[in-house]
Amino acid sequence: MAIKFYTVDVFTKKRFDGAQIAVVPDATGLTEQQMLSIAAEFNLWRTVFILPSDKAQKKIRIFNGKREFEFGGHPTIAAIYALAKTGEISLKEGENQFSLEETHGCVSCKVTMEKGEPVFNQFTTTANLEFDRFTPSAEELGDMLSLESYHFNVNGFTPLLVATHIPYLIVPVDSFESLKAARFNYDAWARSAAPATCANAILLFSGKSAFSTSDFHCRLVGPVFGIHEDPPIGASIPAFAGYLNQFPVYSELPSNFVAERGAHQGRRSFLHVDMVSKTDNELTVNIGGSAVLATEGQLLI
Repeated sequence: MAIKFYTVDVFTKKRFDGAQIAVVPDATGLTEQQMLSIAAEFNLWRTVFILPSDKAQKKIRIFNGKREFEFGGHPTIAAIYALAKTGEISLKEGENQFSLEETHGCVSCKVTMEKGEPVFNQFTTTANLEFDRFTPSAEELGDMLSLESYHFNVNGFTPLLVATHIPYLIVPVDSFESLKAARFNYDAWARSAAPATCANAILLFSGKSAFSTSDFHCRLVGPVFGIHEDPPIGASIPAFAGYLNQFPVYSELPSNFVAERGAHQGRRSFLHVDMVSKTDNELTVNIGGSAVLATEGQLLI
């Protein structure tokens, strides 16, 4: 049996940039084990499988080669784009709203069509937020990130633990150059106070650099990532948006912003974030961006 597949570069307008996501547009009849095997064969950050749904326009399931995920920002954008690009759902010119069923529930989605092409893809997510100011010291951060401690002296921002579905240790650095130069040191991590925070992911960010139109540069590092990995940051964006709202300096910034990822490997992603609503412990955001079709073909099962 042969099944159709695509690979989509998401959060970019440029092919071979952004984050690579595989999409199987018709996964009807595939078993969970087959989905795991197919995701392992692609060996990309995530593979998304599209299925019929009686609760939404379509259902998606998200895998890597080891397990299934309840939700994923990049796979959701890839699914929206692929469905629009291939005409799998009926769309009109301009803005179109629909929903996708994911394992954790239905997700509100939007796609903007121009001359029959999807030009902007967006979904809405709500996160429950928890904050903790117990974080490693600047000296400990310097050791675990191979940077001098003064690079964490950023006016208006301090490190903070923010938990949504998983806890993130969010750490400001003083420049894009510092962001690029950071190298995670597992031994220093293990010796520090970081393991006591239960966070396995560190989201580093810096402000706008001279050569970029984005508001923030972001990069994920930590003990669950390879030293040369530059993981997609979509899942961390609700935590990052919640983090920004904890600091008075952010009142000077707009309620929407663009976060750029790609400092380490050069595959730049641009995530457009619009904060819809916020209470003390809950945040709703729209996350969107462009996407482009990179490959299409058949996979033999």
